[in-house]
Amino acid sequence: MSSSHLQWLITRNTSSFVLKKRNVKQPFSREPLHLTNRHCFKYSTLVHKNVIGVEPAKDKNGFVVVMKSKKKVYKPKASMVRFQIKSGPRHTLAKLSNIVKNGYRKDCRGAVLKKASAIIRSEKTRVAKKAKPAKKAE
Repeated sequence: MSSSHLQWLITRNTSSFVLKKRNVKQPFSREPLHLTNRHCFKYSTLVHKNVIGVEPAKDKNGFVVVMKSKKKVYKPKASMVRFQIKSGPRHTLAKLSNIVKNGYRKDCRGAVLKKASAIIRSEKTRVAKKAKPAKKAE
């Protein structure tokens, strides 16, 4: 298998996931499991073997962690392992940080936790503010 740097040099400009726009220096990426949607080597999920992603759960309760298995590298569909974490915001982030600490790249830990906390924040229901009664003019 070739190195991830060589794969990046080959797929950098020819990937179908690249989204280039005018007047934008950094192009975007639509890769699955992508953490920041920036098209760069650091966050690319196509070239790295050790990949983790966070997706919102279908039942809007917690999030789904998707990891690429190292055993089934040549079977892309079978190599994805998915499990849902849904036990309260603080507890889920603590679980995710333990998963990330044990066997994931150090440079992407913060991005994983940031995306998970954004998903949790988006699921929180907001209470509408009550309108204050207008003051009567004397």
